Amino acid sequence: MPHRAPPVRRPRARRAAPAALAAALLLLAGASASAQTGKIAGTVTDALTGEPLPGVNVVIGGTSQGAATDLDGRYAIIGVRPDTYDVVFSYIGYQTQRVEDVRVRIDLTTTVDADLNEEAIEGEEVVVEATRPLIQRDLTATTAFVSGEEIRAIPVENFNDVVELQAGVVDGHFRGGRIGEVGYWIDGIPVTDVYDGGLALEIENNSVQELQVVTGAFNAEYGQALSGIVNVVTREGSNDFEANVSAFAGDYATGEGSVDAGGAEGDLPLFPGTGIDDFSVTDVRNVEGAFSGPVLRDRLFFFGSGRYFANDGFILGRRVFGFDDVGLDQNGRLSLLNPDGSGDSTVVALNPYEKYSGQGKLTLRLGGGIRLSGSLLASYEEFKDPAGRDLFDFYFHPDAIREGRRTATTAFLKWTHLLSNTTFYEVGLTNNRAVFENFLFEDPLDERYRDPAFIGFRDQATASGFAIGGTDNGRFERTTDTWLAKVDLSSQVNSFNLVKTGVEVRYHTLDFLDQFTFVDAQGTLDPQVFTNGAYEYSPVEFAAYLQDKIELGGLIINAGLRFDYFDANGVVFQDPTDPDAVFLERRLAPQFEANPNLGFDDIDFTPDAFFTDTEAKWQVSPRLGVAFPISAGGVVHFSYGRFFQVPNFELLYQNPFFSLGSAGSGLIGLIGNADLEPEQTVNGEIGLKQEIGSSSAVEITAYYRDIRNLAGTATDPIVIAGTSARYGRLVNSDFGFVRGIILRFDQRIGTNFFAGVDYTYQVAEANASDPNEVYNAAAANGIREQQIVPTGWDQRHTANASLTYTNPALDAGFGLVATYGSGQPYTPARTSRVTGGTVPPTVIPLNSETKPAEFNLNLNAYKNFDVAGTQIQVFTKVDNVFDTRNELGVFGDTGRASYSLEESIEAATFSGDPLFLQRRYTRPTFFNEPRRVTLGLRLNL
Repeated sequence: MPHRAPPVRRPRARRAAPAALAAALLLLAGASASAQTGKIAGTVTDALTGEPLPGVNVVIGGTSQGAATDLDGRYAIIGVRPDTYDVVFSYIGYQTQRVEDVRVRIDLTTTVDADLNEEAIEGEEVVVEATRPLIQRDLTATTAFVSGEEIRAIPVENFNDVVELQAGVVDGHFRGGRIGEVGYWIDGIPVTDVYDGGLALEIENNSVQELQVVTGAFNAEYGQALSGIVNVVTREGSNDFEANVSAFAGDYATGEGSVDAGGAEGDLPLFPGTGIDDFSVTDVRNVEGAFSGPVLRDRLFFFGSGRYFANDGFILGRRVFGFDDVGLDQNGRLSLLNPDGSGDSTVVALNPYEKYSGQGKLTLRLGGGIRLSGSLLASYEEFKDPAGRDLFDFYFHPDAIREGRRTATTAFLKWTHLLSNTTFYEVGLTNNRAVFENFLFEDPLDERYRDPAFIGFRDQATASGFAIGGTDNGRFERTTDTWLAKVDLSSQVNSFNLVKTGVEVRYHTLDFLDQFTFVDAQGTLDPQVFTNGAYEYSPVEFAAYLQDKIELGGLIINAGLRFDYFDANGVVFQDPTDPDAVFLERRLAPQFEANPNLGFDDIDFTPDAFFTDTEAKWQVSPRLGVAFPISAGGVVHFSYGRFFQVPNFELLYQNPFFSLGSAGSGLIGLIGNADLEPEQTVNGEIGLKQEIGSSSAVEITAYYRDIRNLAGTATDPIVIAGTSARYGRLVNSDFGFVRGIILRFDQRIGTNFFAGVDYTYQVAEANASDPNEVYNAAAANGIREQQIVPTGWDQRHTANASLTYTNPALDAGFGLVATYGSGQPYTPARTSRVTGGTVPPTVIPLNSETKPAEFNLNLNAYKNFDVAGTQIQVFTKVDNVFDTRNELGVFGDTGRASYSLEESIEAATFSGDPLFLQRRYTRPTFFNEPRRVTLGLRLNL
């Protein structure tokens, strides 16, 4: 009888939320974007006497926002969307002054002062160009701002590439934190996928108005993140029609041999099919566009964008084997039936990728300071997903790799009401939905499925461990659906205090289905679909915050307090050692034996005697940031905060059937824990920013992170009473400590060049890099003591450099981005046949060696042409200009990606085609993407 899991556990609707939380849900109408606006403030004086001028009208061009100066000549305008504006000052008897090119950024104050001269000629206007400072004086935590124009001017494919270029970010890890500890926001809406902590949907460069990346201690208005915040403001329409369409195409150009190279010793290319002779302009292709303008002038505006992108991939395999090349021989033993393979040896991409994405946005100005906006963002992606297996293992059997699909949508309505020039509130409603699925064949009973044991057959002697037949019979689908409601109020209560407060409710629905298709090799049973795990949970979150930004001259204080509440609405074992609760299958087996076709809904299953409901969790987190001037061009900042985050839902509800097999000995499985406590981090930093003249600035920042209560697996697995069996359970056992220092230098060179370089020295250490690490070591009979070791992403030295050049006379320019990273840690693997049995693998320290360093250079260049009033841009982009072979993965016995001591040892007993053995140790997945060249056209209409 095949393995059967217990039935689907769907929690009762027992307590969706306490009474206060339910009341809040009824009172709130949606989500807001208080964290998506900035402030313009300053002082207006008489140019001759220096006396303050009260009652001066200050208006932001192109908007209905403005203010009047007070008796001290001061004014403040809050709730300003990030963009570039003209600010106009007008006063009876004085010349009107227009300050152009004023840049407003998220959460920050842009100071615009004016000295007005008495009017000599009626109607005379003075135009002043705003000077953009090299340092932002009111930043109390390390924050990077990149405008949409800047993103589109540097060689990056999407805004995530810009995030990776920020100091302290290494392969998605912010300041030494784990993946899944970053909060993603779009237009004031949290869009983090709560299942795994990633970005819920794709958003394209064409849609970005401004990108904010916070790697320091962020304000109290942001929650459910430990390591950082990525904040995106999308574009919206105006009274001017704008449209652009662009397309590019290209391929990889490595200088390697043709796709038919290989077979002979020493003649096997690392990336077959990517040589210059094989260059094709269709392997990488992209079409995108954006358009915006008025529907009703001054009232209703639209913005839309869309993109199609496809990459046929740079890791190519060969269709040597088919589904039926592995099976049962005449003796009933699992074996390779066709050593030569039944495939046609055609080249097949192992890592193709295709994506569709888009956004539609409407903005309505109702008058009276009221603004209503609605937006829909959507993306769809297709890719190969080996589902936990090594992609490269399917090199000779590529048809057996599962197909992965991800569909995501975010929709929101937002109401903004300016009660005055200094007070506004925002209300809205949003829904985030992400669906991920993977399978080999769409029909779970497809006739091509074979016995699931066949795909696991690895003939080391003739095929060097590659997959050589059978089908991957697993299939997985999960849906994360989040409704979010939030109300925020912002008020400049006086000239010194900008106060923000808000409440937020999130209601999640998480559906999970993990199945496999069982096919009997002997053909005695009909194909059946069995469920490994399934659930539907509805966790609830509530949060409230209070934030005050105090501006006393040059002294800036950001002080805040945040309250978070979370109820997993899950279940856990009443007694984790009770064998009747743990060995569910033992109780269910008689029912299955009596009726093998019994459905899950027909099972007599009463788990309530063994499970108990989880407890709600709450926490309070203080935040403090201070910035103050030390010289005319120098600012010191300090920030500190306690940060909490609910563990990713995939950890809370892991192994939802609590399936631990039958009674036996040793480790028999691992389960999640819906009663995990929130993870926590204490972040602190201190830094200095100093202007050097009018064109240079230097910054130095030192930081630390004390990480506690991370999800992990206990060092002592749970022993089941009356047996010798043990199992692992996720608990809050992991911890770590990170410290680092950042040096940054920015330089303007005339009006055409801008250069920036940053260097980070960082030490990131923890007791485990992965929540399952301790359990996996125990399952492999390894010795894994609790000790602090370097994390898997502990890159001690990281440097980024960028250079942009624009030539208005030629209407052309280029951008360069260079990155360097010292080697990341790996654990040596000195197997017994390499060491002769003298060094057991279990005594090798974890992450005790480092891989080779990494370097990369990307380039883009453009030239604009004016053809019949239409601007046409020709551009090119080259990724990995020098075709550098960075070794991202290495063989444990050598620490290099290019060779292993195992190869010559295995060759002594290898009886198959040498191509298999050579390809096993020539692994393209160990290296970064080779040189990629694309050429494109953009039309600005």
